[in-house]
Amino acid sequence: MRRKSFSAGFTLVELLVVIGIIAILVGILLPTIARARQQAQSLKCLANLRTLGQAMIMYASANKQYLPYPTTTLVSGTDPQGFLWYNAVDPYLLSSKAAAAEQTGRTGVAANRTYRTYKQCPVYELFEGTKTTGAQTGTKEFAKTYKMNSHLRRVPRLQTARPGFSPDYDARGTQARITDVRRTTDFVMIGDGISLDYTGMVDSQFESGQFSFEVNDITEASPAMRHIGGCNIVFVDGHASNVNFIKKIKKQLQSPQNNITVETWQSEWVNAGGTPVDLNTASKQEFQTPQSLGLNRNPNMPLIWSDPPKLYRY
Repeated sequence: MRRKSFSAGFTLVELLVVIGIIAILVGILLPTIARARQQAQSLKCLANLRTLGQAMIMYASANKQYLPYPTTTLVSGTDPQGFLWYNAVDPYLLSSKAAAAEQTGRTGVAANRTYRTYKQCPVYELFEGTKTTGAQTGTKEFAKTYKMNSHLRRVPRLQTARPGFSPDYDARGTQARITDVRRTTDFVMIGDGISLDYTGMVDSQFESGQFSFEVNDITEASPAMRHIGGCNIVFVDGHASNVNFIKKIKKQLQSPQNNITVETWQSEWVNAGGTPVDLNTASKQEFQTPQSLGLNRNPNMPLIWSDPPKLYRY
């Protein structure tokens, strides 16, 4: 008499148990994988910033300890925007032949700049749009993810501009020296700033295109909390780190689209009541000492952004 054979298999309950276990494992692993990717991106960003920081220190060593300038406003007739940090790092990271080749075919201000990946946070590669090959007209190339501390320059000198410099030279200030900075380990030099990952694809968004950032003036570009809840920063002494403060503020962006609100850090100054304050540049508060304005250091902003009255404070 032949016996019937039965093939082994899973019951419905067993299948549901296996599926449940897989779902639990996926739920545990996905955040871990996502965090690992974030950490990898942050490490790559920090490596870029260290490279830029070393190039800026090399620039200072070759230029009587003067640092590159944080904005485009210090202009020489023979060296357009040559003081701007974005341009000043090139000779220490890029051959003159490679720089000239990259600038070929560009027009306007773009003709005086190179657009290399080491000048951008890795998040830049995730932005939509393409780089332009002519004038700087595309939103992606207009964007700057790394920005220099706008305070890292000397206050204006009320005298006749030096020969060969633009008339607004004294009105805009001069380059700062490394020796002007006393607490180099805490003084911000360059780091992650507001860009398209905060604003979205807004053409010519003010904060996104700036070369500098700060915390004391809400009308300027701010630090960007794009890496593990913090901002990657390289300090004047050359070391880089991810900085994460619990205390943050909501800030409304400027033109052309001013309905975007972003999270950033508080000012480095507080009034007598302990409330963070922004400096009023219209009344020249940036040239006054904190004591004369009744201000104290903000404990929620231990980083140093300015060193009044010698360096800029707005």
